[in-house]
Amino acid sequence: MGLYSEHIFPRLMESGLTSDVHRRYRRRVLSRARGNVLEVGFGTGLNLECYPTSVHRVTGIDPAAVLERRVRARVARAPFPVERMIHDAADRLPCPDAHFDTVTSTWTLCSIARVREALLELRRALKPSGELLFLEHGRNEKGWVSRLQDTLNPVQNVVACGCNVNRKIDAEIERGGFRIIELDRFTMPGVPRVLGSVYLGVAKPRQGRRLA
Repeated sequence: MGLYSEHIFPRLMESGLTSDVHRRYRRRVLSRARGNVLEVGFGTGLNLECYPTSVHRVTGIDPAAVLERRVRARVARAPFPVERMIHDAADRLPCPDAHFDTVTSTWTLCSIARVREALLELRRALKPSGELLFLEHGRNEKGWVSRLQDTLNPVQNVVACGCNVNRKIDAEIERGGFRIIELDRFTMPGVPRVLGSVYLGVAKPRQGRRLA
């Protein structure tokens, strides 16, 4: 990791994701979390304060460790055990099948390079009765906005360290072995549509046929 990706961009990203509006949406999507939780894209631990009392443990995976002092402080304040792993979400997790009650992803699926492989692995790790809770930004439904997203995406990908603004998050989740049971689409207030087109929802693991 270079100076920009290790020190500068994480601070820029965190400053952009700590508003009261972001926190409100985090609490909304995470309100259904329960039991043993796998959080993909743990980052600096911003979700920890938003989990309900029904959560017993959180395992957070992320491809890199950044802003360690902030992370340790948030982990120390969490009312449940927190385990952190430096791990590529698309690689096989060191856990048995059907291990977690809940999988959570907030503003993460936009930046996973092998997103289908990652979702298939998350599906493997999730109990058949479990849920994937997601809060993501992605492709806008309006044609002119989506065309602008396609134009700007190569630049966004470099500036934001792999983030893609034009992914159809619902389609990616379905291709990754899940069935979406709830989905809310909206634009975050105060954020341009190119960056603020949100997918907030719940998905269940599909059963009965091989997906990999």
